[in-house]
Amino acid sequence: MRFPGFAMNKFARVLAPALLCLAPALVQAQALVPAGKMFSNAFLDVRAPLAGDWMIVKSSQAELAFARTGAAVNESYIAQVTLFALPDLKDQAAFETLVKQGVEADAPADRFKPVSAQYEYSEQRGYPCIKYVGVTEDMKAKTANSATETVTLMLQFNSLYCQHPGVPGVGFMVGLSHRGAALDDNLAKDAEVFIEGVQVAKQTAKPAVQTEVQSPAQPEVKVEEKPQVHPDTQPAGQPEEVEEEVRG
Repeated sequence: MRFPGFAMNKFARVLAPALLCLAPALVQAQALVPAGKMFSNAFLDVRAPLAGDWMIVKSSQAELAFARTGAAVNESYIAQVTLFALPDLKDQAAFETLVKQGVEADAPADRFKPVSAQYEYSEQRGYPCIKYVGVTEDMKAKTANSATETVTLMLQFNSLYCQHPGVPGVGFMVGLSHRGAALDDNLAKDAEVFIEGVQVAKQTAKPAVQTEVQSPAQPEVKVEEKPQVHPDTQPAGQPEEVEEEVRG
């Protein structure tokens, strides 16, 4: 997992997975990631999804995203991990407000129509987190066969937003999302598995991270040579690192 540097704006938007704006054709163009492959840096340990043919579609300083197409036309999935800078939060309510504002900011009204949104605060992991489950109607979704044609599709989000327990001023989001003509009833179960596979790094970054844009030296990324693979899945080919911007 890249994001070896941590250069971010004073207040980074708390992102819902807007990468779902990518066209399915782009997803098909990348190399497959071995099921369960582990990616690690000084902040997080990330396990790639266990089931399905996933590709890396975004690898940057603060983001790692896997994607795959679905069985239906224009159907796609995103498994995403994002680091973001946190302001000084006074209490639980301030954190909840921050997450809600970030989610809403990432869905402009001229394109997205909210259908449902649920936020649940939790410290089950031992540090503050907020679970977000939402459905949004994308009224200008890109299609698989045209660079200009758009259709209306449904977006589902199952995400967890957390304050990093080892590095003040750092938050992270991990989530699984689906875009398609119909909702996926299994998304919540699949999201739970992916989210559980993203944990705070065993050797957490020691330097405090500033909320202003910085370019500090960071530890090199370490990728495990022999990742654990779920017995019900088979590894695919080696992934290629992708630097493309894939937002719609």
